Amino acid sequence: MNAMIPVAGDELPAHPGPSSFRPAEPERMHLRQLLGIVLQRAPLGLAVATVIFVLVLGLFALQTPAYTAVGSVVIDPKQQNLTDTSFQQGGLPPDTSAVDTQVEILRSPALAQDVVKRLRLYNDPEFNPAMEPRFFGAIPGQEPINQPDARTLAKVTNNMMARTWARRAGLTYVVQVGVSAASPQKAALITNTILETYLSRQLDEKVVAVTRANTQLGASLEKMRQEAESAEARVQQYKNANGLLSAEGATMAEQEVSTLNQQVAISKADHAEKAARLAAALAQLRNGSGGADVGAALGSDTVKELRKKEAETSIRLAQLKADFKPEYPEVLRTQAQLDDIRSQIQAEINRILSSMRAESSAAAGREASLTGSRGAAQGGLASNSRAQVGLLAIQQRSDAAKQIYEAYLNRAKQVAAEGSLQESDAKISSPATLPTSPSSPNMKIAGVLALLGALIAGAGAMLMAEFWDKQLRSRADVERDLGVPFAGVLPDFRSIQPKGLRGLEATPAEFLLNHPYSGFAEAFRNLRAFLMISARRDDARLFAITSAVPREGKSLTSLCLARTLALSGARVALVDCDLRQRGVSKLVGDRDIGIVEVVENGVPVREALIHDPKTNLFILPASGKSVPHDLFSDPRTDAVLRSLANQFDYVILDTPPILGVADARILAAKADLVLYIVQWNKTPLRAAQSAVEILHDCGANVAGALLTKVDVKGQARYGYGDSSDYYGYFKNYYIAAA
Repeated sequence: MNAMIPVAGDELPAHPGPSSFRPAEPERMHLRQLLGIVLQRAPLGLAVATVIFVLVLGLFALQTPAYTAVGSVVIDPKQQNLTDTSFQQGGLPPDTSAVDTQVEILRSPALAQDVVKRLRLYNDPEFNPAMEPRFFGAIPGQEPINQPDARTLAKVTNNMMARTWARRAGLTYVVQVGVSAASPQKAALITNTILETYLSRQLDEKVVAVTRANTQLGASLEKMRQEAESAEARVQQYKNANGLLSAEGATMAEQEVSTLNQQVAISKADHAEKAARLAAALAQLRNGSGGADVGAALGSDTVKELRKKEAETSIRLAQLKADFKPEYPEVLRTQAQLDDIRSQIQAEINRILSSMRAESSAAAGREASLTGSRGAAQGGLASNSRAQVGLLAIQQRSDAAKQIYEAYLNRAKQVAAEGSLQESDAKISSPATLPTSPSSPNMKIAGVLALLGALIAGAGAMLMAEFWDKQLRSRADVERDLGVPFAGVLPDFRSIQPKGLRGLEATPAEFLLNHPYSGFAEAFRNLRAFLMISARRDDARLFAITSAVPREGKSLTSLCLARTLALSGARVALVDCDLRQRGVSKLVGDRDIGIVEVVENGVPVREALIHDPKTNLFILPASGKSVPHDLFSDPRTDAVLRSLANQFDYVILDTPPILGVADARILAAKADLVLYIVQWNKTPLRAAQSAVEILHDCGANVAGALLTKVDVKGQARYGYGDSSDYYGYFKNYYIAAA
């Protein structure tokens, strides 16, 4: 049962950590964690954002005010080629490419240079910094000037173009031009001069083009007229030589053949109709009808009248035969009348048939005569057609020469008329007026940019501060970055302290005793359970508590843990080994006798121990008289620790910070278990990692790392999956009052 306390010079065995420990996997950043970072770093972010906001606004405010005057022209693009005979007076319809071309002309260096010369801007120091500042702000063109050299003119032109813009208004034919200058009058003057110079240059180019076109057309017009007359004379000579006389666009032979063709067609149709009617009538005669049903007979008025008389006579004869005998004189007379009528009908039908034969014969003769005449006319037409082949080429050359001559003649008339009526293809729709307020600096845009820059700078500063020197906040941070088990979290007493506590009760150590069922006390019971599980040997009684840097809650943790172990019934001794700061000794009250006197002066341990009246805890303080050199390497110290281990169930060593004091390394090597303290969101990661490496180099058995002074609400805002994140869920389990 006695603990084996190593002495100075002994070979210290390495204390491996729990074999089941595996570092945590890297966690993904969650929105709550980002929000927690923002809230944690808000003061830094606000400070940086404020500085950037004021700086950007100041830079804009220090700029020299500039005024922008805007004018516009309406483009009516007519891409005229005055020598092009296909050009129509109305011009081509405006298109996008033509308008864009005019926009580029308004932006051109040539136009800008004309404006510079016209206004003598090379005498204005705003556009020519080499000038004396006495002219600054003056209206251009009012001061005496000298002719500038080419380099100065180019520089002033570039400076003016840098203050000038021209752009199309949407998809319209309106082009807006703007100029920025130090004074409203100067800006409006330069803008209007650009518009006027643009229109003037356009009109000058048109006048030059008209003059050149007149010269070219005049030289070509006479030659074309002679060629047209010569070609027309050759056509007439050819027609006379080949008998190609014509009227109304056709030759005589063509007109004759055309007329005969029409007459032959009519004659054939007439002959066919009459022959068909005659053939039908003859067929009816052969059928024995006697011609009574012939169409021509049926349509004859004479036959119709005779048929009517025949019907009346037949009726009267039938009545007489009904009343008298056939030999009765009136019956015989009526029968004779009926026979005479029928003879007349047959004679009329025979006459009609004879007429149809005569008409058919006459139609056949007329058709034959017209066909013969047409054959003769076609012979003459064939001769004319052969002559037309040669005429076609001559006529085409004559027509082409005539059309070209007429086109040039019409264009010459138009050019002559346009010479005195030239207008530019654009007009000023809105001249520039004096601007009433400066266009730059635009403080609204400056405010937006300043705000945007401030937000970006503030966020960048917070992220840089967060990741530049990373702190430990969660179980994953401890296990991943330190490579040791996670011992738990101890909430910051101020973040969970109930309201209304006064005096001694408001101290964490007293609160732990007075409120054993509070969340604060439960955190130390969790820590006790972790140490009991980590102590794999029954004789592991010597626990050292250390940290990387001071002020991480090491002494308070040692005292509260010792009291928690004592409250469970164990006999516990707490040794204040921090001889310089004496954290535990200050918490329980300074004493004249402590571990120094026990080791060096041989004072009995029982006389130096302070009994905690509320628990089964004994405290061996560190007196404030002196700080001996290398006390914990003294074999007498080992004997004292061995004596304490034999008398108590647990001995807790409150050691100095591991990075700054060598005593902590010696004590960590002597202890059975080392509890490593890290302050939540405070201890720099590099310092914490260095301390862990030192502990491993000393052969210390690091049980785990404990996060102290955890702001419960702040930890929950970060969204980490530690027990403090769920503190609010277990409030009902924690009882503040005993």
